Amino acid sequence: MKPLRILTISNCPLVASQGSGYIITNFCKGLRQLGHEVDLFGPRDYEPLQAAQGRAKSYRQSLGLVPFTLNQLRRNSYDIVEFYGAEAWLIMTILSAIPNRNFLIVSHSNGLETQMTEVMTQYRTILKESRKWYQFDQSRVFIRAFTQADGLVLVSHNDGKYALRHQYATPHRLQVIENALPDSYLGLEVSFQRPKVIGFCGSWLPLKGIALMQEVLPKLLREFPEWSIKLIGVGKTFREETIFPPTLCERIEVIPFVNDKAKLRQIYESLAILIAPSVYESFGLVTTEAMACGCAVVGNKTGYMAHLIPREQVMIMENYSSSSLYQALRELIQDESLRQKIACRGYERVQSLKWSSSIECLENTYQRWLTEFRNHQQR
Repeated sequence: MKPLRILTISNCPLVASQGSGYIITNFCKGLRQLGHEVDLFGPRDYEPLQAAQGRAKSYRQSLGLVPFTLNQLRRNSYDIVEFYGAEAWLIMTILSAIPNRNFLIVSHSNGLETQMTEVMTQYRTILKESRKWYQFDQSRVFIRAFTQADGLVLVSHNDGKYALRHQYATPHRLQVIENALPDSYLGLEVSFQRPKVIGFCGSWLPLKGIALMQEVLPKLLREFPEWSIKLIGVGKTFREETIFPPTLCERIEVIPFVNDKAKLRQIYESLAILIAPSVYESFGLVTTEAMACGCAVVGNKTGYMAHLIPREQVMIMENYSSSSLYQALRELIQDESLRQKIACRGYERVQSLKWSSSIECLENTYQRWLTEFRNHQQR
């Protein structure tokens, strides 16, 4: 196959230790190893007024992407122009209107912002969050980041169904590539006989289901005194004594931050159950990492979990409520054979999440889309 010249622009920092940064940098690294030329840029390269930090970030990125991308296209010739994030809606609208262009426009999404907004609105009362006066719903323009693309790459079949239902792309112009795991997480020799520990890994945010956990976990600890809790990656400012009853805190271990993948793997291997009760996940790397390390996962039907077999590969909450989370966890605590079956089947399911396969799929998809696009342009 002919080597491709690819321009990749990300809406998130290109930090390999963070979820989206991990995915983007690994795809670019893999494509380069296959002989393709990839120019990769992140917000530091194009985002104006960076001293404003988090304020109006999406607006600043949308505006900054326009001159930056056009300048890159003036300086270099590309086969693929690939954007991560709906902030690219404006530049994609401009590029898609260029007559007789020779490059393919791709939206490579780590999560459909429009779907997330819809879900957050649906659960706003449960999350006890309200949109600030200056926070506008940008869904109407964000849609353009998907509909104006020549191809749409997504990370989960759950996102794929949403995109097809809303006609963001045709099935022929949509490709789902599930996020891959590091090679060090695949083929592990794990024991499904575990200490009686329930874990949670992630930021302590309403989106992650903390309201449900704050209600359910103390109840379970009182009911099952032989069990304990590990909270991982919740941040240095997290204080368990301000959230949970003081009498239970000695059975709650807090690990504020883990940067080392090997250390994180050891922590997963110390858990019998991992909770992932997020309201929304585009994929959920924590879920697949924990499954690869032999944990039985309990969570909401979103992201990667939405495509798994309930009570076989994952324990899905019947609905998004504290009672549903409680019942799911209680059943796994009491039924060790079910817990081990889910852990074993989940472990088997994630073994296919290899970077070599993901990168090969992306390469083949881009080559096919580009050939079809250019053949169409020549007619």
